[in-house]
Amino acid sequence: MWPDGTLVMDSQGNLIPTYNQDVIMGFASAFTGWGYYQPNQANGRLPTNFGPPANYTNPMVLVPFHHDLGSKLLLENVVLPPAWGSQADPSSTYFDTYGTADLRQALDSIFSHANVGPFICRQLIQRLVTSHPSRDYLYRVVQAFNENGSGGRGDLQAVLKAILLDPEARSSAAGAQTTFGKQREPLLRATATARAFPPPAALTGSYNQNGSRVVAVSTAGSHRLNNGDVVFLSFTDTSGQPAPASQSYSVTVNGPASFTVNDPALSSGTYTQSPATSISNMVTGTVVVTNVITVNISGHALVPGTPVYLTFLSGGASNGLFQAIWTTANSFAAATAQNNSSSGSALMAKLAGGGYIQRGTTNTISLPIPHGFKPGDRVWVNFASGTAADGAYIVETVPDPKRFTVTAATSVNQTFRGVTVYPLIPPPLVRSGNVLVRLSTWNFGSTDSSLTQTPLYSPTVFNFFFPDYMFPGALGAAGLTTPEFQLTSDTEVALQMNFLAGGLLNNAGNTNGLSSFTSGSGAVALDLGPWMTPANTADAGIPALVDVLATLLTGGSLSPSAKALIVAYVASTARFPYSTPPTATQMRERVRSVVHLLVTSPDFTIQR
Repeated sequence: MWPDGTLVMDSQGNLIPTYNQDVIMGFASAFTGWGYYQPNQANGRLPTNFGPPANYTNPMVLVPFHHDLGSKLLLENVVLPPAWGSQADPSSTYFDTYGTADLRQALDSIFSHANVGPFICRQLIQRLVTSHPSRDYLYRVVQAFNENGSGGRGDLQAVLKAILLDPEARSSAAGAQTTFGKQREPLLRATATARAFPPPAALTGSYNQNGSRVVAVSTAGSHRLNNGDVVFLSFTDTSGQPAPASQSYSVTVNGPASFTVNDPALSSGTYTQSPATSISNMVTGTVVVTNVITVNISGHALVPGTPVYLTFLSGGASNGLFQAIWTTANSFAAATAQNNSSSGSALMAKLAGGGYIQRGTTNTISLPIPHGFKPGDRVWVNFASGTAADGAYIVETVPDPKRFTVTAATSVNQTFRGVTVYPLIPPPLVRSGNVLVRLSTWNFGSTDSSLTQTPLYSPTVFNFFFPDYMFPGALGAAGLTTPEFQLTSDTEVALQMNFLAGGLLNNAGNTNGLSSFTSGSGAVALDLGPWMTPANTADAGIPALVDVLATLLTGGSLSPSAKALIVAYVASTARFPYSTPPTATQMRERVRSVVHLLVTSPDFTIQR
């Protein structure tokens, strides 16, 4: 490519290739031997194992024995020499450094090539300013890439300055052209909305659990939550007990600075104790007369013969270790030595959703929440997959709060998901400490079915779309590159609009202005509360509110006709009743309707 992005031709009008198959093979050889991270050998040399566990966090590491020692052809006819002398001697440290030198020189070869400037700069302009930059615009930015004014190449600070301060990026005349601008990616439509209306800052507070499943939280300030709102709680225990799991919780509000949540490690239900009951033992097949406790806990997942530790909160039954005699989906019975009739509420500890890695006889069990175990504790483990045997185990070691090891009777190497752990020890029910309350975690999860994009899951190295994509029809016929339109179809547009509407309108119960993307899960919270004032939401205030929010969301590019439509729709007592003084619900409905109409408008979807 020339610096303006046009393709270089020979005298016959044929494209001049940048590389051929030999160059591809040369770079492939230069990159051989690199694998997942692992520590060096004890003597400081690079590792020899080419099969370490997957590691997506730490940098890759070279295993020299798997690096090609021959010559390699790179770009512009640069040839890396083969290893010779001590470089080819595995006992020498130069054997290690030869491969790392190959990598460095291969990357330098790419970085120095003339195509890199126009290739990278064009895509940066597409992401930041306009999908179809002019040749002159690209040429000016490439000059900044090639030379930052101080002899430096590839200075991205200089490149971004050139992109954003270029006359074509800042010109109102260019912005008015129908060929200028870019469509926001679906995901960025959601994140732009979230950034425009950030949630309240995290709150500090304290928690107290006093003998039941309920954890009471008191916050230092008003939490503005409603029953059923989801927040992320990070607990720090100060009472000497394992802290509750730090995760998302659905809250029950008690007051402006207090709410409760349920301990996720505990399952609750009711029980009835009956003396001298005839019962068929489903383990032995015999009929016995015994004192029986029947427990009703939905989804307990016990089977006959499973031991379980029960805590009774009322009715007088004694806490302790029991064994299930018979079970159904939502209840089970256990024999007891207590000869009396009683009933009340009961708790059992159950930790589900884990997995395990067994190496030899050491079985490392991982759980989604902290288990609170210490070596010597007894547990019952149900394995849903693999050959690991269900049964009672002793906790051997505790590598971290979410993992523990047990010793298996049979030696085997296997890894499987699907583990449920029943602690055979009393659960921590009396504890206290500090808590951090966060309304937003930015954990979108999978959004392929709603946004046609999931963060960090682009299908190619280019992105979710190709830089040269042309949308069929008028745009393609005009020769315009419109990368983001590769994600555009009638179905996908409807899905994206529904996602935006759901994030803004889903929390009908909260009249404080809080809502959240991903169906109110608390993952990406929005706060419209600051705009919910009588001055902003009265009929006379709606035009100014639209102006302010349009500046925030569209950079002031909202068209007069779009503004008129939004004002006429929202400032209507027929659609949005409004009293004097207004209620919180009335103010909320008007504010979020303005925001909803703005973020689903073409003026927001297309950036200019």
